[in-house]
Amino acid sequence: MDNCYLKTDILNGIFKKLIGDKKVQILEFLADNCDEEGFFKFNINEICELLNTSKPTVIATFKILEDKKILYKIKNGLYKLNLKDELSRS
Repeated sequence: MDNCYLKTDILNGIFKKLIGDKKVQILEFLADNCDEEGFFKFNINEICELLNTSKPTVIATFKILEDKKILYKIKNGLYKLNLKDELSRS
């Protein structure tokens, strides 16, 4: 197996243990569905339905990301992931 994939699998497993499978699934969904600027257009109810996840879980995940300045709510159904180097300065 490629070392890069093995490392990714290990990190993914660690993240699932730390924050839970559903939160990791939400993070993967956001990363997979944002554009090159980090914007994505899904409201919380759509994410709940698409991922078969409870609304409190999605809201809690978004709150964690917002508190850490990883996610910004532009308006209902429009969010921006912080993909720039500001994360390394936090």
